[in-house]
Amino acid sequence: MILGHTHIGDVLYRTCSLPALREYLPGCEWTYLTSTASAEILSGNPHVKEVLTSIKGENSWNLEDGAFADLKSREFDVVLCSNTLRHYPDLALAVALGIPNRVAFSGKGFSGLITHPVPLPFPAPYASYFRAMVADIVGRSPDWRLRPRVYPSEASLSNAYELWNRFALGAKPVVACSLTTRQARGNWPVEVMTAVLQQARARMDFDVVLCGTSSDSAALQSLGETLPFDVRILAGQASLPEFAAFLRKCAALLTLDSGPRHIGNAVGIPVLFARNLSHSMVEAGPYCDTEIDLAPPVEFLDDGEVERVARAQPAGMLADKLVATLSASKRPA
Repeated sequence: MILGHTHIGDVLYRTCSLPALREYLPGCEWTYLTSTASAEILSGNPHVKEVLTSIKGENSWNLEDGAFADLKSREFDVVLCSNTLRHYPDLALAVALGIPNRVAFSGKGFSGLITHPVPLPFPAPYASYFRAMVADIVGRSPDWRLRPRVYPSEASLSNAYELWNRFALGAKPVVACSLTTRQARGNWPVEVMTAVLQQARARMDFDVVLCGTSSDSAALQSLGETLPFDVRILAGQASLPEFAAFLRKCAALLTLDSGPRHIGNAVGIPVLFARNLSHSMVEAGPYCDTEIDLAPPVEFLDDGEVERVARAQPAGMLADKLVATLSASKRPA
């Protein structure tokens, strides 16, 4: 069984290493335990036997009613406790379930609960931590690419293309914009991101799709009305696999440091992201060669400092990066 963060980005971090688990441990079948909100991004993944959606919070021990008894009855042989921030709930749950083989990062305490300790290669990109764990288990060098993997079904591809055609896209490059996030701190003001978008749009003609969940729909509609050009709103009309298939057709993604950033990385389009300034530059920085970090070289800022630093960034210079990316892109499809 695999335990870890339940955010979409954190689940995607692990998908680049799942093929190595299957290749080097062909006799093992892997169950991924996560939340309902993130499970969808694992849809169709051939390297996972099943995805369970029993976790209802940040910590793996916060389970839906009846889930503990169900998990215990399965008698798992091994658990990968891959959460690097809140590792103790993973270990506590694994022990309570009676799982005999417990893989976890060493040097973070609770070492007596770990049967297979793995050194944590800190600091490194978040995506590389699970790769280091898998490499240690299978006995090979952690040298495979960190690009996440998604597997949209034919139905997802068809629905995404239907949305694309409904929006009448394809005549111009398309920039998808994701300006909402679940992260509570460290985020750039939306006004900074829209200023970048407007200055880029004044220099080059392209279509804009504002993306979010169904709960973001009203806010995105209001935001779209403030912009001096027409936009499309994609908010709740697509599942995560369908959204991935939709992004694959876009020329670029302009985004906060959120789940869509990692979906964009998974489908291989250029991603220009405003790195979360409350985190480590190394951990939260680029991990794919197709993404561009718009942030200055600062880290571990409080929200007041984030506001000041983000608003001080030259929107024109950042807009130039978006325009250059679009000019070099071979899209639209």
